[in-house]
Amino acid sequence: MEIIRLDNTASTNDYALELHTDTNVCVMSDYQSKGKGMGTNTWESEAGKNLLFSILVHPTWLDVRNQFLLSMTHAIALREVLAQYVTVSELLTIKWPNDIYYGNKKISGTRIDANLNGASLQDVVIGTGINVNQKAFYSDAPNPVSLTQITEEEYDRDELLNQILASFEKYMTALFKEEYQYIIELYHKYLYRGTGMHHYRDKDGDFTAEIVSVAPSGILSLRRQDGMISKYECKELVFLHD
Repeated sequence: MEIIRLDNTASTNDYALELHTDTNVCVMSDYQSKGKGMGTNTWESEAGKNLLFSILVHPTWLDVRNQFLLSMTHAIALREVLAQYVTVSELLTIKWPNDIYYGNKKISGTRIDANLNGASLQDVVIGTGINVNQKAFYSDAPNPVSLTQITEEEYDRDELLNQILASFEKYMTALFKEEYQYIIELYHKYLYRGTGMHHYRDKDGDFTAEIVSVAPSGILSLRRQDGMISKYECKELVFLHD
């Protein structure tokens, strides 16, 4: 996969979407002036310290109803590579929909933008920020953590990116072969709060529930203490501290 390296850009996602190419490309930048998280969230990153990149792919073969499988695929790849570096790999999990957590702290976030051609996927940009060598965070983000903070070591960002792209391409091949259940099972295996009852909040208030599943559409199903199943799309649910 071709890698375009930039010193500075407003957003690697925006840059990638404007490439108008039929090939798969990765755009990496040392700094983003308008880095985006999910929805209206922003992403804090010290220049030259972290990994900020977007992958442009063209999964025209994937049914739009299953497009969250792309998010699962990318999250699995990130988790697989980062697990080789962190102190206790069992603490590294995927928080729905696609954040990577170490314990209860966020080490990586991803935003996905897509162009549709009718009912088909055309161009999909998967933009990710990974906290790598940053030693302190100053924004109001509640729970950031970096690899350096976890291990007290610094890392080669290019080497880390190459490993992530190789892992992503491996799982994209599985997705192309329609090995959907394999992807889904891996995603659930490493899911944050994948077992047990935990505290959440929705538009109706606070409650306790356990995760049942995440569908290929991205819908999260929770089973409440009374046995009722509640389903959520992204941004409809808040994870509360236990």
